[in-house]
This record gives sequence, structure tokens and C-alpha cells, in this order.
Amino acid sequence: MTLAQESQLIAVVGMACRFPGARDTDEYWNALMKGTTSLVPLTADELAAKGVPQEVLADPSYVPVAGALEDVEMFDAAYFGIPPAEAAAMDPQHRLFLQEAVHALEHAGWAGSEDRRIGVFCGSGENRYAALLPSPDSGTRTHRSMSDAPAALPLRVSYHLDLRGPSVFVSSLCSTSLTAVHLARRSLLAGECELALAGAVSVQLPQHHGYRALDGSVMSPDGRLRPFDSAAAGTVPGSGAGIVVLKRLDDALRDGDTVHAVIRGSALNNDGADRQSFAAPSVRGQRDVVIAALTDAGVDPATVGYVEAHGTGTSLGDPVELAALREARERLGATTPCAIGAVKSSLGHLDTAAGMAGLIKAVLAVREGTVPATVGHDELNPLIDLGDSGLYISADAGPWPRTEHPRRAAVTALGVGGTNAHLVLEQPPTQPAPSGPAAPDEPHIFPLSAHTPRSFDLLCDRLAETLDHKEHAPGDVARTLQEGRHHRTLRRAWVSPSLQGIGTALREKPVPAPEEGLVLAIDLGDENPYPLDERLGERIPELRRALEHTSSGASRAVVAAHTARGLLDALAVRGVVPDAVAAVGAGEYLAFAHAGALPWDVALRCAERHSRALEASLPGGDLSVCERLLDEIERDLAACPAAPLAVEVRSLTSGTGFPAGRVLPTGHLPAMTRAAVTGEGDFAPPPGCPSLLDGATGWEQWLRLVAHCWERGADVSWHLLRGTGRRIPLPGYPFDEARHWAAPAPDATAAPTPAPPRRAAATAATTPRAGGARDVLTELGAIWRTVLGVPEVAPEDSFFDLGGHSLLASQVMTRIRELFEVRIPLGELLDAETLEGMSELVQDELAALRVYATQTAPTDEAMETVEL
Repeated sequence: MTLAQESQLIAVVGMACRFPGARDTDEYWNALMKGTTSLVPLTADELAAKGVPQEVLADPSYVPVAGALEDVEMFDAAYFGIPPAEAAAMDPQHRLFLQEAVHALEHAGWAGSEDRRIGVFCGSGENRYAALLPSPDSGTRTHRSMSDAPAALPLRVSYHLDLRGPSVFVSSLCSTSLTAVHLARRSLLAGECELALAGAVSVQLPQHHGYRALDGSVMSPDGRLRPFDSAAAGTVPGSGAGIVVLKRLDDALRDGDTVHAVIRGSALNNDGADRQSFAAPSVRGQRDVVIAALTDAGVDPATVGYVEAHGTGTSLGDPVELAALREARERLGATTPCAIGAVKSSLGHLDTAAGMAGLIKAVLAVREGTVPATVGHDELNPLIDLGDSGLYISADAGPWPRTEHPRRAAVTALGVGGTNAHLVLEQPPTQPAPSGPAAPDEPHIFPLSAHTPRSFDLLCDRLAETLDHKEHAPGDVARTLQEGRHHRTLRRAWVSPSLQGIGTALREKPVPAPEEGLVLAIDLGDENPYPLDERLGERIPELRRALEHTSSGASRAVVAAHTARGLLDALAVRGVVPDAVAAVGAGEYLAFAHAGALPWDVALRCAERHSRALEASLPGGDLSVCERLLDEIERDLAACPAAPLAVEVRSLTSGTGFPAGRVLPTGHLPAMTRAAVTGEGDFAPPPGCPSLLDGATGWEQWLRLVAHCWERGADVSWHLLRGTGRRIPLPGYPFDEARHWAAPAPDATAAPTPAPPRRAAATAATTPRAGGARDVLTELGAIWRTVLGVPEVAPEDSFFDLGGHSLLASQVMTRIRELFEVRIPLGELLDAETLEGMSELVQDELAALRVYATQTAPTDEAMETVEL
């Protein structure tokens, strides 16, 4: 292979799927190994309960079988900041794909990436949900206009997950999935993105309904799908979603990613007019795309040991597909054994997502070294001639034959209309060893977060289960949780050298840390010196640089002051910005320097003088020295220009707080030092407020300080704490789903979601209250509830926090104009943000109208009649 071909290798670093009978890739692989099918026959009672009319059930062509997904009506709208009304109007395919996109990025260990160009290449099936919804009224028209368009799918993913790479909708019908992968691969190779999501989704609606198998159609008359089998009679529809995360192989190995498989080559083409009809397949077109992909891969075709075929189980499609594959191998001179499989008999034909089911199956096969069985295949279709091509149907699961070359597989997807796609895969390479061995007792931070208490509890349970049953290196788990997850508001972090300790903590039903601001205490240990770890400077560059300014014979006070500065600098570099700094004694000088009120050189000098003054005030000390030091402090401070505080500072000595923006009073610090010398003041730090210098007593204590800061909301730059860990697959986020379904019952998804409260007719809503005053807050609150689809709103609620955006604000603006007959510019509504703020805008406009009406009202004189 040439260097150019090596540089074109693309790694599959993450996967996610929701298929019939499988909610993730682990369940999917287990089902494949068991050889089970999820094409489920439905009873007459079940179908009747789902609203299938009796005359349909009695139709001889009706087949009561479905490859259905569970819970398609469920969605965690709050996670994505989507208001309930919009979520209920969204295509369920978009909702499903959004959640799986999160799981795919988490599986890759890149869900927390904010500085990478991540592309999205995806497609969806027809929006069947829109046809089930009632005609939109003015309150839902905007939601529907956004959700009805299939092409909005990648744009939604890019927006809600803040992905900055190309965002492209792909549609080639049944080959959409692999077309998306091919385009994503090309985008990565062109340098348009550093990471790419590629996938597709298709949800058949209504769910849990059968289908009609009419004469001459491609649908199976008995509900069974038999790929390449002599009894094959047609396909069975199914629903599903699948996504892979792709990255250039050399980048993946460099970044410590888990590589599940390597895409060596890919190709796309179209059959053109070389076929019987628009929907018919072509041997020539399919043959050529196989040859093109193998040529692109730069491998010997004889080394491909498995092909995951399109395999629809139809009388025309299967023979044409294998004839094309045979011809391709004959032209390329390949006669070695090569198994053929097709997953549609296990799941159904997933339409646009069909190729993704095949690709993920093939990735798992080359990774695990097992060739899965093809469910439903017993005897080769007599219309299929495999000749001496070496091709055979994988009827039973078995180990991959041992060879001198890496395991290689290919995947085919064929779209109605003639777009053919073919990929060539290879087993993952041996992962390089970490840059250096981690000490067995090396502690790590293990952060965990969620957006609701239920999700937090489920996440703890899932991670504990994984740590109990899978062997992972602590550094791998720590790095994945730190850098590979999007950190939500409910947080808890643990510091431990072992996973056993973390598993125990997770099983004890932990609760998230309090949602309160981050306050750090600076106490230089005037009374009780801290045992500082001199080796920390080797691992914290900012601390090492700060201590370089101290001499070998420096006093303990000087070392403590410079250590505190070094730790503050280290925290700032790692993204930690405290909401307030609580300080005592000499630490107050450093606190005010950190807040920008003092130059650091002045603060360090004064802190040292403060400590020396305390020593001079002890029994037997020289009080004249004490006074001289106090005078020097006052002179140094007097020469400093006044500057507003950038961060709140709390004086523990005096019990006084100085909010951000305030200028430090001139006499505060000298008075504080005098009070400390005379033994006055309360030096106790507030509860739950860690002392900064605790973090200088050892590496584990430093990590505990950082973990505390993260729990209180700090956006920690984890890569600056990185050890030797890699990114590995860990349990996906447990979404806290609720039902969002606006289609009328009966349906496979049970009763519809109650509609949001609707206001009465305009005439009733505009009726003034007693005394003539209008309750604008209440009436505007009703508008918010309808537009946002939320049950309750409070005056202080933020329109944006409830999922609002400019399009929804335009609805509010229109309803205000209709209800109150006043015009509020959209920009002013957005600036007001809260319900109370918007209400004040309306009230001001109504008041102005009243004044105008008073000033322009006709006078009695003008109302006099004139006799003609």
C-alpha cells in the first residue's frame, strides 16, 4: 500500500443505534450472536387496540408483522432546550436521531468537545408523523414548519449539539446510510472537519401495525424475510436509527481514541438507464461500485472475507446483487472463501437506515473476529449462481478464519432509483501503548453529571454496573468522563486511584453537589502552617514558576504567599474562575490582588509584612518592628491606584464582603492587619469552602480542589490534567424522557399528550378586570404556556430557559398584537426575556395608548350638533 493510501484510512471511533430489539450496540451484537429476529407477529387483539380497523385485519393481503421500535413517542426535550410544544410537533425521526447522536459522540469519547470541527452527514425517511397530526393552528404552525422538513435533521443536530463542521442532509433512499458515510469520509480527507457523524433514521408509522403484501409487490406475504433463500418471497418493513463517528486514523491513534474498525475505501455510483425500470436493480452498476471501492481501498480483493449484503429477500434483488458481486470478484481474480450475510431478516428493511444496520454489524464482526449468522437462510435460491467465486452464505455464526492478513469485510447498500454504495472495512489496528505507564496508586478525578436527578441516579447505576463487569484502566475511565462527556448542571466528582473505590461510591446512591457558587478560601496559615508538598511544582508549571521568585532561605510566610499565587494562576489556566474569594489575614492581600484591586508585587510584599507583624506581636516580640511594618503597608497601599474588583472578596477577619465592581476602601487592609495583630476578628472559613493551600499539600489534594471547583460549576480544562488514559466506550447518557406526541389516539403510542392550556376566545381574554385594569401578566402567561407548551410559568422565568427562541418570540409578538392591540418590536421582547419584563413592555404600551386616547378624545364642544 502506498503512503497516499495509508493517509486515506478512516477510523470508526464511535457508534450508536436503536434497532428493533436493541437499544445500543451491545444489545445489537448479543442479538446477532443469538441469531434471533425482532420481526414480531402481532395478535388481532393487539392490532385492534392500536386502531387497525376490522376490515383491514380481515384483508387476506394484510400481514400482522412489524420490525418496530419501542417508545418512539418518548423524548428528553429539556436536555436539548426544546420547548414541549415544539417537541410534540417534531418528526419522531429527528428526536430519535438527536438522542442517538449524543450517544454516538459519547461512545467515541468526544461528546464534550467544544473546539473541534465536527461534521454531520445524515438522512431520514419520509415524515409520516406529519400526516397523523391535526391541521396546525397559528400556535403550532411555526413548530410544524420547522419539523416537517426532513432536510432540517442535520441542521438540528449541529445546532443542539453545537457542532461546527459541515452539516449535510443526504437522501438516496435505501442507500442513504452508506452514502452519508462516503460523503463524511471525503469531507474528513479534504480537511473540512476533524470528526464526522454519519448515519440515518427511519421510523415507520403507525408503529406496531402490519402491512399489506399485494400481488407483485416486494413485501413478504408471510412476514418472514429470507435473504438469498429458495423460499424468499419479499421484504418486511422495520424502523431504526444508526450513527457512526468517523475520524482520520492517524488522528485517532494520536488522540488515544478507541478504534472499532477502519474504513479503507468507499465508492458511489448510479445504475443510470441500464435496468428494466426506475426501481429495478442493475448487475453492471452494482458490479462497478464494488470494483471501485476495492480499488479505492488498495487491498487484494482475495483478502476480503465477509460481505454484509443489501439482502432484501426479494426474487429480483437478491439474484442481481450476488451476480454483481460474483462478476466483480471474477474480474479481480478473487476465488478465496468469502462469507455473505444480510441483517434485514433480523430487523426488517430499515429503509434509509438499512445500510447503517449492515455497517455497524460488519464493524462489530471485524472487531470481534466472528462471522454472524444470516437468520432465515436455509437453502440457496436456485436463481443465484455463485460459480467458483468463493462466495457462500453465512448460515451459522462462527469464528473468523485465521489468515496472514487483517480481517477485512465489505458492506453494500442499494437504493431504489439506482444509487449504489460499497465500503471496505478492516479490523482495528493494535492500539499504541500509552506514552508512559501510570503509577498503580495514581489518583484520578472521576466526574459525573446530569441535567435531572433521575438521569443522575440512572447514570450512577449504569456506570457502577459497567465497572463491576468490565475491566478498564482507571486512567481510561477518568479521561473519558472528563473529556468525553458534556457536563450538565447536577455534578459530583470523586478522586481515587482505583475503580473499586468509585464503584463503591456509585452504589451508595450519591447525591449531586449543592448548586451554589464557587468560593475559595485563602488562608496562608498564620497560626497553623500548611505542610506544603515541594514536589508539586514538577507537575504544576504555574506553581513552579511562582516559587522560582522565592530564595532558598525564604520564610514560611513568603513561600506560602507565592504558593497561593501559583495555585490561583494554575486554577485560572485550567478554567476555574471563582465566584468569590474568602480570605483571612495575609491571604486578604492575595485575594484583592486576584480580584485586580492590587498589583501582585505589592500584595506579596504586604502579605509578608503582615506575617512578620504577627510574629513581632507575640510575647517577647519587638513592637516597634510591628509598627514599622504597618506603616510600610500603609505607604505601599497608598501608592496603588484605585481599581474596581473583578471578583467578590469576603474578608473573614472583619466579616465584610466587597462585591465585584466596588473599589477597595483605602483603610480596610491596614485595619485588618492591625486587628489581626491585636487578636481581633473571626477567622473561621465558611462551611464547604475549601482552603486554597489545602491543594498544595499533595497531588491528590490538588485534584480534590479541582474536583470541588468543577462540582460548583467551573468549566475545567481537563486536558491540562491529562494523564496517560485513552477514550473508551462507557455507558451512554440516560435521557429523562417524557411523552411528546400530538397525533390523535388510537395509536401505537397510547393516549395523546394533553394539549397545553389554551386561552379563551379573544373577546373573553380581553375583558378588563373589575376596576378596568387588565391582568397583563396572567394573560401574557397564557400566551407563553401555549407557545412553549409548558404547564406553568412564573414572572421571573426566562423565555430562553424554557426553550424559547426568536421564531417562538415572533409568535408571542403576533399574539400580543392580536390580544392587546399593541405593537412590541421583536428585539424589545427578546431583550426583556422574562415574563415580567415582557408584561411591563405591554403595560407601558397600554398606558401610552390610554394617554393618547385622553389627549385626542373629542371635546363636548366638538360633540355639539348643528341644526341645518
